[in-house]
Amino acid sequence: MSDMADLTASELLGLFASGAVSPVDAVQACTERISAVDDQLNAVLVLLADDALAQARESEQRWVDGTARPLEGVPYGLKDIIATAGVLTTGGSALYRANVPDTDAALAARLAGAGGIRLAKLHTFEFACGGADNRTFGMCRNPWDTSRTTGGSSSGSGAAVAAGEVPLAIGTDTGGSIRIPAAYCGITGLKPTFGRVPRHGVMGLSWTLDHAGPMTRSVADAALMLGVIAGRDARDPTSSGRPVPDYAPALTASAEGMVIGRPRGWFEDKLQPEVAEAFERAVGEMVAAGVRVVDVDLPDVDLWDVAGWSVMYPEALSLHGGHMHDVENRDAMGAGMLATAPYVHASDYLRGLRYRRVAQGQLETAMQGVAALVTPGAISVAPPLGDISSTDDSAGWLLDATRPSMPFNYTGNPALCLPAGLVDGLPVSLQLVARPHDEASLFTLGAAYQSATDHHTTRPALLAAV
Repeated sequence: MSDMADLTASELLGLFASGAVSPVDAVQACTERISAVDDQLNAVLVLLADDALAQARESEQRWVDGTARPLEGVPYGLKDIIATAGVLTTGGSALYRANVPDTDAALAARLAGAGGIRLAKLHTFEFACGGADNRTFGMCRNPWDTSRTTGGSSSGSGAAVAAGEVPLAIGTDTGGSIRIPAAYCGITGLKPTFGRVPRHGVMGLSWTLDHAGPMTRSVADAALMLGVIAGRDARDPTSSGRPVPDYAPALTASAEGMVIGRPRGWFEDKLQPEVAEAFERAVGEMVAAGVRVVDVDLPDVDLWDVAGWSVMYPEALSLHGGHMHDVENRDAMGAGMLATAPYVHASDYLRGLRYRRVAQGQLETAMQGVAALVTPGAISVAPPLGDISSTDDSAGWLLDATRPSMPFNYTGNPALCLPAGLVDGLPVSLQLVARPHDEASLFTLGAAYQSATDHHTTRPALLAAV
């Protein structure tokens, strides 16, 4: 099994450019890694090894010809709610077990157009809202401890990147579904600004809260990937028409003297004690990297969380109400959420939509004079699968897991989750939140943190055991 599978996309591109290795080597290394570990993880639903090798040979020639594109020859995986023309796209559900789209999602087409090599479709909680125990495809397991969850709903994306099955993956995030698996699996996950990445071809859960974004092993890779997938697509009327900046300069910009705000209270009240200690160390590491940390106040953030859920439930029912007649074939947790949705009154939904602008204004006020906020990425390490797979416990786990993340789905601000060390051999993380469309500040702060620490380079014990 080749160590090449543990390289970042940026490292691979450097090696391709020098001729030291080829895209064929990279695809073979990732395929070998999948063969070696995925029977323990169940992260890969569809492996496209033959197609990927054929694309890798074309990419190899492009490097020779001098026509390489931004992601030329880099393997990647897609969460299986993202449409892929001619390739099974199930949404993690028995209801779509034979679904083969005719058209690529906008972001899938952009990744391919940039030279990326699609190697796998990846495990997801059913329709991005079911539980960890997917009744159709089984559980996806955490490479740091296979008795524990990856988090969700971008379960396969988190596990596959952490385990070296692919260097890049796409996840989606309605209440934390990029950042929770990133936190639990020890990788870098970015929820961009609402509308920054078009959602055409992505199975929807809540049109007000849904986002798609990169899941990678480094901030540099997240910036590279966002630069490819961001930008307006007319098929998604909520996508932003703002020009996509070149994010590369942000990675080398100095973070010295940048100020970040720390909202305590809601984000830290329920932290596991060991996670709280690790978060304090991470904040100290940010300070050591030249960043100044000040306290800020978000007194109504608990209302943002409630309002977010009051928006998500009825929108999920609107999008998935056609499955009500077949609810017995859905995962228990997803079915329960769908069954609960009719009890959210229309007036509560409308209040949730109206209050969103108030919450955004409160956040704008709190962020005056600071470049970003810093919070824990998750309130705990990854829970055991047995603790969260029962119907009785799943809702409580979900509300706790989304505590640091849902408020920023509601406001739409960009949020970056970074590995921040280990507690008892399991990853912990921090989250940085910036103003709308200011992903560049997140990249500057995140790159500075990853230059000053090596948390993002630590690999799961599973890989050493293979």
